[in-house]
Amino acid sequence: MLPNDRLSHALSVHATSYRLLKWMGDAIGKGFIPVWRAHGYGSSVEAAAGWISANYHSLPADARPGPDQVPEFARFFSTYLITSFDIYQEPGTRVINECGCGCELCARLVAASNLQPKRLDKRDKSRAERLMTQRLMDLAAEHGVGLDSGQAEALVTRTEHRRNAAYSAYGDWLIRRLDGKSDGGSILVLWRLIAWKPTGSPIPGFKLHERDFNAAETALLAVMPSAAN
Repeated sequence: MLPNDRLSHALSVHATSYRLLKWMGDAIGKGFIPVWRAHGYGSSVEAAAGWISANYHSLPADARPGPDQVPEFARFFSTYLITSFDIYQEPGTRVINECGCGCELCARLVAASNLQPKRLDKRDKSRAERLMTQRLMDLAAEHGVGLDSGQAEALVTRTEHRRNAAYSAYGDWLIRRLDGKSDGGSILVLWRLIAWKPTGSPIPGFKLHERDFNAAETALLAVMPSAAN
């Protein structure tokens, strides 16, 4: 099962990251805070940590990490900003980084108000299938259930189990993102399997709750013995 302490923490960081991103869309565009000056960071994670630290006291209290949590928050936030969104540009326009560094993170900071969810393709959806299958196999192994890849794939494709499988895989990757790991658009596929209706539109007022992840994995474990026979 997903470790409740880490999952709870990851859900909190996820919510704070979303609030920060929403606030940035207005704050940077209106000049409340600067993007950055040319920096020498070698990665988006380092750039995010530097930017958050430099602007820490200008960020809303509910949209910033604790002072000792900036490195971890930056790891998660960078995965959220870069792997979940694309920059929307009007035809004939281009994003110019005011800081002059040219990095992908700063391009998104500059265009925070124009970020759109990534466009997903068949590769993202296929990868999400593999992530769900692997998570089911890991969950089965943890509880001593013999479930091979074919049986796990069969569970993932069944309508009655598919959302639970997405919950399990998405929760696993929420925790991994605390370490700066992500899997690109496939994570967004998992999110939509959870937070969107089967007809293809967001569920109004949907929120992530730890209890729903636990319920999903409990339900999956309950059907695994029959799937393995």
